[in-house]
Amino acid sequence: MAETLATLAFISALSMILSTLLEKGKWLASLTAVFTILAFVQTPFETIHQSGGSVLVIVSVLCISTQYYVNKNLPRKFLNGYSGIITLVLLLTMYPEDGINQTIHEYSFSSSIQAFIQSVFIGILLAQLIFISISFENQRALYAIAILAVLLIWADLLLSGELFVVIISMTFIGLMPFLENKINSKLGAGEGRANALAFSTIVGIALIYAITYATVSQVNRIGDGDGAVAVALWLTASVTGLGLIGMLLPLLGFDSHPRPEAWGWRSGIAFSPIILCIQTDLSGHVLVGILLALTISISSPLVLEKSKPKPI
Repeated sequence: MAETLATLAFISALSMILSTLLEKGKWLASLTAVFTILAFVQTPFETIHQSGGSVLVIVSVLCISTQYYVNKNLPRKFLNGYSGIITLVLLLTMYPEDGINQTIHEYSFSSSIQAFIQSVFIGILLAQLIFISISFENQRALYAIAILAVLLIWADLLLSGELFVVIISMTFIGLMPFLENKINSKLGAGEGRANALAFSTIVGIALIYAITYATVSQVNRIGDGDGAVAVALWLTASVTGLGLIGMLLPLLGFDSHPRPEAWGWRSGIAFSPIILCIQTDLSGHVLVGILLALTISISSPLVLEKSKPKPI
């Protein structure tokens, strides 16, 4: 029964993504939350220590928070889209294909409660990062950073694979507005915008490839030969492809940012590791390169653009 409900949650999350193309779908996040909650209730409480049980709690809290923000008249399509993709990826990567099995270990009730609370906080963190990416508030950003710091120490997220990649990617997306606002306030209608965009994009791609190659070459099953070159190339190509797709967002109406193409590039590469999680467990190797590429993209206009001369 739990597997059937998890499948329905998966379909509902897919509907959340598709609702970005429609004018309906206000309550889809609630529907997804109901399915995941019922799926978790159908399993023994000790399964919270397994990835399958934990992910049901995480996406339940995420979808409940999403529904709350939708009811607060925040952009429904944006919220449903992000939450739907995250839910879809987490269910695909963390929920076992053959369903949750009965645990063979014995856990104390207090340890199970602790694991449950950790999963709740992860869901809250993801929801907060989505929220501040569209409505940045310094106080909420500080809350998100504090929760992330606690979870890194308390919940061993560094060992949790795809979940860690999703959280760090959403941290990039959530905190980008802070740096963008700092830089954009110093920008004018300068000359050389195309050159700044081209330079930051090319350097960003080079950094992503170089750092990805350096890290994947340390993976035993890949080595430092042609295998590392090939893996680094296709990981970089995937990130670049999503970044280039992001550059097209201004054509769809997302042109309110001072440098909309650069913003689209940053959004695409920041979100790309989440999509890569579906394909490979090596997606975490692109995170450092993406962080550097984001930093260069945000700061390059200050260095490369020239102010227009004032008319005499």
